[in-house]
Amino acid sequence: MSNEMLILIGIVSVIALLLIMIKGKVHPFVALSLVSIAVALSSGIPMGKVVPTLISGMGGTLGSVALIVGLGAMLGKIIEKSNGADVLAGWLLDKFGEKRAPFALAMTGFIFGIPVFVDVGFIVLIPIIFSVARRIGGNMLVYALPIGLSMLTVHVLMPPHPGVVAGAQVLNADIGLVLGLGFIAALPAVLIGQTFIPLFTKNNFVAIPASSDLLEYQKQVSKNVDGLPKFATVLAMIVFPLLLIMSGTVSATVLPKESIVREFFSMVGASPFALLLAVCVSSYILGIRRGWRKEQLEEILNSALAPIAGIILITGAGGMFGKVLNESGVGNALADVLSSTGLPILALSFILAAMLRAAQGSATVAVITTATILAPAVTSAGYSDIQTALVTAAIGAGSMTLSHVNDSLFWVWTKFFGITITQGLRTWSILSTIYGSLAFLIVTLMWMFA
Repeated sequence: MSNEMLILIGIVSVIALLLIMIKGKVHPFVALSLVSIAVALSSGIPMGKVVPTLISGMGGTLGSVALIVGLGAMLGKIIEKSNGADVLAGWLLDKFGEKRAPFALAMTGFIFGIPVFVDVGFIVLIPIIFSVARRIGGNMLVYALPIGLSMLTVHVLMPPHPGVVAGAQVLNADIGLVLGLGFIAALPAVLIGQTFIPLFTKNNFVAIPASSDLLEYQKQVSKNVDGLPKFATVLAMIVFPLLLIMSGTVSATVLPKESIVREFFSMVGASPFALLLAVCVSSYILGIRRGWRKEQLEEILNSALAPIAGIILITGAGGMFGKVLNESGVGNALADVLSSTGLPILALSFILAAMLRAAQGSATVAVITTATILAPAVTSAGYSDIQTALVTAAIGAGSMTLSHVNDSLFWVWTKFFGITITQGLRTWSILSTIYGSLAFLIVTLMWMFA
């Protein structure tokens, strides 16, 4: 089959995917599965090989992604149930004071957002936002925007979040490098991005609610201040797996292959192993040692897995789509066309991810689809490990932009704070694009020195 026909199949498949999800309101897993089958048949893959190809694509993707996402969810749930978010917020507010409350809340979201998925973490932190806002007064958006945007930034740029993990898997990027470079891009983007928030809150005043059921949660937590974990303990539980993952990457870079130290850190620094250790350690330190029953701990860990089932299925379906594109030759044909446009790979990564995010709303789906389309071009270009990790980060930055009415987080944001759709578009949508663009600029600067 000619390249032109393969390219047409690829373009039609992406359009069909978006239409099925947006207009048909079909779940992304079902949509990706149906489109994958259609691409396989239309591109000439024998019918007897269609299902084995799909299974191979899903299994290859989920081999590591499911472990990382599942264990990351467990770690986040332990920190959440131990009231770690309250500890982080309280410590930062005490250190920086009420005048710098937005900064303290942003850092709370940034730290807490590393192990906790953004939708869940955001809801958990809403009582803290209400509590701080009622104590200090003023515009609710001043306190809500920093914490939400910082969590979203971490979500799209840093493992163990599913989109960036799946993107790294598809592009064969080193998770440790993606983590380190994602952190370097995320932190300045959050710090710089905060300076833009006052520009969009002046004409979008949102009153602080007089009462809320969520405030009752905060009152209950306050009654048990003595039972809260220490700030250093919570922070250590979050940083512990990140340091292990980074140690694996650093040792592989600076130590010879025959080094026993390198062998050791290659095992403990593997993302699934590091997160498993973190779950075990945090289960004891934040749970059992503080009075949790074994049955209670088991229930908490089980509750962490149900919300991520859909995410794992979508991630696996993205792997199926990618496998079909590669086996059919569509991926290589699309790579040839994209490379002929003359646009740098980083720009293509950012723009394509942003377009997909705007079209269908899910940052995770945008990252997986973009990585799948660009994977052949990245592979054939022979980029270094650092460059491949930066491409992954650029895709993540693009997936943060243009959050609007087809994004579930947009509705969480507007409904919980009583914000109109217009206010949401004039604040959250614009600022998410600014944050994502700032992260992309930082990734571009790193690329120049890679």
